[in-house]
Amino acid sequence: MKSLRFILKSIILYASLSAAFSIFGMLPIFEQFLPKSYLIGNPLEVSGISIDHVVGHVIFGMIVGVASMRIRYVAIAGLFPIALDADHLIQFLNLEAVPRMAHSVLFGLISIPLMMFFIGKKDYLLGAVSLSAVLAHVSFDILLGGTTSFPLFIPVINKMVSFQEYDWITFLLIAIAVVGITRIVTKNRTIEHKSQET
Repeated sequence: MKSLRFILKSIILYASLSAAFSIFGMLPIFEQFLPKSYLIGNPLEVSGISIDHVVGHVIFGMIVGVASMRIRYVAIAGLFPIALDADHLIQFLNLEAVPRMAHSVLFGLISIPLMMFFIGKKDYLLGAVSLSAVLAHVSFDILLGGTTSFPLFIPVINKMVSFQEYDWITFLLIAIAVVGITRIVTKNRTIEHKSQET
């Protein structure tokens, strides 16, 4: 029951952060740091939502989550890439905006301390999964779309960056490495802490 509550709280918060982050793409004060905004359109019509899209994101996320070696992180790693698409909700407002704002490294980095603050103070694996979800999501989008673009490196690069062909492999491997390395480091720290207590 505790794990289920953790999973639900994490998904709701992650989706909320993604939706909130997309608002920055509508604010004129940030326009010099972002790609050009435009009227994107209804996400149900322009975003190509399908069973393959949903299942693919879940599978890619779970592959990344396996590196944590813990079931609850496999679960949230599978669901976070779907929750990330909450940044499309802003399109329902029918206003000019920057698409896929949360599909960026910046969002991934910002999500780490926020997820850890609201869900688990020293849960570094949660932070790692939060960042890796962006990479896993982008990875599957590239595989599914062939060639696709993201505001991946905002605000350093204020343009949509395109990826294609086998770029998805790089993103997936980085995502797995982030979670795997975090697991190893946190496990070693736990072992050291326990040995110091005895």
